[in-house]
Amino acid sequence: MLELFKFSFSFVNLIPTILLLLVAIYWVTVLFGLFTTHSFDFDINHDVDIDVDVDVDVNVDADIDIDVDTDVDIAHADTGSALVAPNFFIKSLLFFNIGKIPFMIFLSALVIPFWASSIIINYYLHIESTLISLLLLIPILFANLFIAKLITQPIARMFKKMDAATGEPEKFAGKIAKVRITLNENSNGQIELKRDGATAILSARSTKGKNKAGQSVLIIDYIKEKKYYIVEEYDDI
Repeated sequence: MLELFKFSFSFVNLIPTILLLLVAIYWVTVLFGLFTTHSFDFDINHDVDIDVDVDVDVNVDADIDIDVDTDVDIAHADTGSALVAPNFFIKSLLFFNIGKIPFMIFLSALVIPFWASSIIINYYLHIESTLISLLLLIPILFANLFIAKLITQPIARMFKKMDAATGEPEKFAGKIAKVRITLNENSNGQIELKRDGATAILSARSTKGKNKAGQSVLIIDYIKEKKYYIVEEYDDI
């Protein structure tokens, strides 16, 4: 165990080990309610089909028409090529389940096998050069992207079913939930929302004051940019 610890913090394994430590620290903060599994999420538009139409009506002489047609064709071609890169990038992210599940769950599924692979390869190949170890990180990372996809595939299906059962986030306004982790107007906590037999764990802040664990709250609004809900205390009758 001591040998593994020393080897993990050697220069050839330092980057994977630091990433593993950051992931571990993140999950500890989640355990204590400082962050949630959705804290570092970002929106990805699943509708990646982009249509661009250029309509030009020109009433000029025949000689000028030739030049206008040529310019429009070039502009249209340039616009289409400019859209290929973001289109491909978004599809790639979705292929690896990024955007389908919380980003930190995907990152954890990537970093853990990435660290293990780096340790094993550097150990059995007797890699002592920092430069060679850095170059090896590229194919190791690429291979582990597919491993992360396999690991997260059932998780992505589970989140899809949960979303279908609970509904869209914006539609939770007016629902009653229970506080899971204490929250206030300045820092996030967690609430539990039960709907159609499913339980959703959501990040939330209060309109005013502190709401402690176990209290009932009324969901007022959803802050899409920050991915948390606004709630206020609700008195059970």
